[in-house]
Amino acid sequence: MKMSKYINDFILWLSCFITGRNYLILQNCSEASVKSVKKYFAAILIISIIWGFIGYTFAQRYLREDLYTSVAVALIMIIIVISIERQIILSTQKKFWSSISGLFRGLIGVVMAVIGSVIIDQMLFKEDVEKKKISNIQEEVNKILPQKTQELVAQINSLDSTIMIKEAEVRLLSEDIEKNPTRIIYEVDQQYVIDTAGKRVATERRVKSRHIENPNIARLNDLEKQIQILRDKKLESENRLFAIRENLEAELKSKTGFLDELIVLFSILLSNAVALFIWFFLFLFFFAIELFVLVNKYADQQDDYDVIVSRQREVFIKRMELLTNQTSEKYLPAKEGLSQT
Repeated sequence: MKMSKYINDFILWLSCFITGRNYLILQNCSEASVKSVKKYFAAILIISIIWGFIGYTFAQRYLREDLYTSVAVALIMIIIVISIERQIILSTQKKFWSSISGLFRGLIGVVMAVIGSVIIDQMLFKEDVEKKKISNIQEEVNKILPQKTQELVAQINSLDSTIMIKEAEVRLLSEDIEKNPTRIIYEVDQQYVIDTAGKRVATERRVKSRHIENPNIARLNDLEKQIQILRDKKLESENRLFAIRENLEAELKSKTGFLDELIVLFSILLSNAVALFIWFFLFLFFFAIELFVLVNKYADQQDDYDVIVSRQREVFIKRMELLTNQTSEKYLPAKEGLSQT
């Protein structure tokens, strides 16, 4: 029994701490007020868990934060939610300005419902978003790639043209070598004698011929070596070109942009009736959760806790008025005496 009482007291204290109500006052209130504060605590707990999860997921996926930072973001979201809900719970009167505050709370609920449903949808339709992003990335790569590969493409085209010219030259040399595998070289052997006057006089001329290998064969070998070098350079440039494309794709895939995924998600929702239907009901769910505390507050009747708080306020105001009147009467005769003098 004692353990049960301690647990109930702790739950009541925690409910008061979260909702902002005074624990000491609530201990002297009826069971209706206790149930009311526990009901608000349960509603805030539901909203806080949902937004803590959303904040943690958002920090992990889009802000690329570590575990501790993500948990800190989740706690900040929970504190924000609790602070917003306290604005409704701690209001004790249902007058015009309270209605205005309720209207603003409704607007906040709409915004938070849209944000929450969108983030949850991005997780539900993660695979569909990834598929759509792949095609978008390919289109973006095709737009960016020409700017990054302009110099390499020009180099590859230049090497390709040079290779084609040299290959054409190789074909001509091959045809010549096929027709004339050898060449005939003529060597002239001229004989001279000295006449009586001492001059050299040609006497006999012998012409020799011999077959040699076609000199284009050596030239052909040199050209083939040059072509191979050019092909290696072209292959290297093409590999660099492919590496640029792969690196660009990897870079774009590694950057998960919230707006990019949001655009992809809305394109899926607008093109798919089933996805739009799911998003609409998620929005209604989040909107109902956001307005849960507000509707409960304005639908419930004023409990004795609110009556006590209002009565304390009235007593304090009357006490201040009496203190002000007594102070005025104390100094009033002195002022009248001064005026008669």
